[in-house]
Amino acid sequence: MMHLLFVETNTTGTGTKAMKIAKQLGYKIHFWTMDLEQYNAMTDDHPLNFADQVVIINTYDTNRMKEELARSEVKFAGILAFDDYHLIPVAELASYLGVRGHDIEALKRARYKHIMRTYLKSQHFREFLQPAFHIIHHPDEIINLEISFPCVIKPVDDSGSNGVTICQNRRDLELSLRHEWQRQRNERGYELARKWLIEEWIEGQEFSAEMLYTVDGWKLISVTKKETYGPHAVECGHVTGPKLNPFSDLEERCKKLLDLLGLNYGAAHIEFFVRGNNLYLVEVNPRLAGDCIPELVEFATGVDMVRHVVLQSIGTYEEVTITRQRYAAIKFVLPVEQGIYQTVRGMEEAQKVAGVKRISIGKLPFKANGIKSSYQRLGFVMAEGDSMENAISSTQEAMDRLEWGIVHE
Repeated sequence: MMHLLFVETNTTGTGTKAMKIAKQLGYKIHFWTMDLEQYNAMTDDHPLNFADQVVIINTYDTNRMKEELARSEVKFAGILAFDDYHLIPVAELASYLGVRGHDIEALKRARYKHIMRTYLKSQHFREFLQPAFHIIHHPDEIINLEISFPCVIKPVDDSGSNGVTICQNRRDLELSLRHEWQRQRNERGYELARKWLIEEWIEGQEFSAEMLYTVDGWKLISVTKKETYGPHAVECGHVTGPKLNPFSDLEERCKKLLDLLGLNYGAAHIEFFVRGNNLYLVEVNPRLAGDCIPELVEFATGVDMVRHVVLQSIGTYEEVTITRQRYAAIKFVLPVEQGIYQTVRGMEEAQKVAGVKRISIGKLPFKANGIKSSYQRLGFVMAEGDSMENAISSTQEAMDRLEWGIVHE
């Protein structure tokens, strides 16, 4: 029997899709997690539906996991992580096991936002511009800084818009930093570094490049146009397709960026703004995109990026061929009213909308008291079409057919 180890997973289903693929390839799935309850909202694809063996263990404690591996009689062919917080522990375990994985130093350069900013500045990298930035360790440090507004504050090692705030003035910034200073762990139990970036806010359209490592190096699979909501820049919609690339040489720029960082494994999700004729780098995620973007990419291009990442983990590369020229979109359901969302009606009618591929609603009841991160979203609608407009309008039409039962407190 062949074995694959999954250390936690993300909560939008990419990791559980990888489990399905691995099972189809004949692998027994081992799932290590700190706490199964963090997956309670996954009504569609809970990891327990696919795991053959589950181990409850501190997945942030690399030494504890090495001890578990040393005791195990299982020989793992590969090991995978699908969320930011476990990329480095899994890379260390891959090195320990002698299986494929990320170069750890390259991973750190990309994973930690302040290290990436400083490194690219030191290398005088100009394929992507960077906003002006400061790195701080304590809220009091802003007293002596010259900061232009609006600016954006972000923790150096969180994701999902957690801790991100667009600040219009110094008071906004002070309040945001005070709030962040109190937040020591996130929803996934990850202990946050006590460091933040304060960056110039770049006004422009946000995109991401979905990159895959191949036998020929990095390849651009698709470009995603992004939509965000509110002062915390919570991602509320994406669309991907063949004519969204804002720069003819984007692939070469992305290759140079990833090569400079030293990344040579898996996938990468590069977020950037376009302002005028310039690209401004937001961040480099050394993993597959979240928010179901790999699924959108497959609808649009025919390329199953998740499958390719699973195969890479066991040292196998398949040819990457784009076979479709479609558009695919996702819209996230945001709780626009405060209260307890108890029920939803109209799912069957929404599913009948032309182009709709999937509708997913998180576990109800759900208490809504603001939208500060991706964890406050209620669910999503996904659709495809022969144009960007058709795909987006299908998601909106389906969302309009959903009727929510809300109890206002």
